[in-house]
Amino acid sequence: MRRLFPNVYEGWLIVAASAFYITLMSGAINYGFGTIFTPLRDEFGWGVAATALAFSVRQEASGIAAPAIGMINDRFGPQRTVALGVLVLSGAVLALSFIQQIWQFYLVMLLVSVGTSSVGGPVGMAAVTTWFERRRATALALLTIGGGLAGVIVVPIAILVAGLGWRGAVRVEAIVLLVAGLIPATTTRYRPTQHHQPMDGLPLQMNAAGDAPLAIAPRWGIPVMRAVRTRSFAMLSVGLAGITFGTASITVLQIPYLESRGIPSAAAAFSVTFYALSSLIGRLGFGVLADRFNKRMMMATCIGMLAVGLALLPLVHTLWQALAVLLLLGPGFGGTVPVRAAMIADNYGTRYFGTLNGIATFVRTIGSALGPLIVGFTVDRTGAYEAGWLLAAAVAATGLVCVVLERPPEALQTEARRAAAEGDPTAWEPDAVPAH
Repeated sequence: MRRLFPNVYEGWLIVAASAFYITLMSGAINYGFGTIFTPLRDEFGWGVAATALAFSVRQEASGIAAPAIGMINDRFGPQRTVALGVLVLSGAVLALSFIQQIWQFYLVMLLVSVGTSSVGGPVGMAAVTTWFERRRATALALLTIGGGLAGVIVVPIAILVAGLGWRGAVRVEAIVLLVAGLIPATTTRYRPTQHHQPMDGLPLQMNAAGDAPLAIAPRWGIPVMRAVRTRSFAMLSVGLAGITFGTASITVLQIPYLESRGIPSAAAAFSVTFYALSSLIGRLGFGVLADRFNKRMMMATCIGMLAVGLALLPLVHTLWQALAVLLLLGPGFGGTVPVRAAMIADNYGTRYFGTLNGIATFVRTIGSALGPLIVGFTVDRTGAYEAGWLLAAAVAATGLVCVVLERPPEALQTEARRAAAEGDPTAWEPDAVPAH
């Protein structure tokens, strides 16, 4: 890709490669698995909660694996991490097509979670944050476009399920994920210490005299054990868990919920595409705004939109009403994706971003694991979704409070920047082993 586009800043090539695969992966896994939810229940006779539990297991296992994947990424670099993820993910998706028992379903979903953690957004984000400073949130927003565009893939996956059955459709997905994985596996990397292109792809700033470029600030980072003990990291992580409690419930249960309201399956599948595409408004809009305004306030705005949208879901009875509510939920969810990563990089630096983002992801996926499970449990107990959606709205509101109260650890930031400027050997070199 560097040979094909020699005049393009390499950071943008890494953004494009990661976004491409995230689109396919999110379409096949995050959104596409919703199309096999009902066929699985029909074939095996599983309940809503039992089936949703497998998706919760995938979310939580992904969170458990995230810190380890982050450490591997910090240690060996994103190229090897992504290659490993592609192999594990495609193999697990293929294995899904052969399951016969529910325990096999849970086991396969565990493997899927490891694969998605190794090849998904967190690894790409870790690489992208080293290539951008002034345009960091914008670059991360473009990286996460794939998560929104992925909704478009739901319709062809639904057609595959209808034509080939859910097992045949899953096998096609496995082949596509394996072949397409060559692009990010060979492209994604950290920015080298001495790279011929300036940071952000922008001209070097000149000093006050206008006769010499200012030195690029060395790559810095607050050590992991010090960062995770800060009040800032705790508040941000818990806030993110509150967000994903609701967003994961929507992703898993949106189609069956709308079907329970009498909306046809095809229209319900279209709503997923609409939700995903509307998230692009938030991803791009809040990503650009976060480079210009306070990131914490941008995140709070996104969570507020989510909480209001979740509270309105029980009032939905028609497709048009669902689309109106999704215009709050989609952009609200989409905006949280690039802004949360930019906040972590700004607050704690990029030196240990992979590990810190992995730990935050672990806490965040506690919410995404509990959300579908608890909402599904309320459906089995009450026969309706209303109580579950209202609970999800309350949890999201709690996350809003945490984010509003969060403040960056300024003293530790100053200390970490000074250590990097004074030549700490692990503060800049991308290939150095982090001294935790």
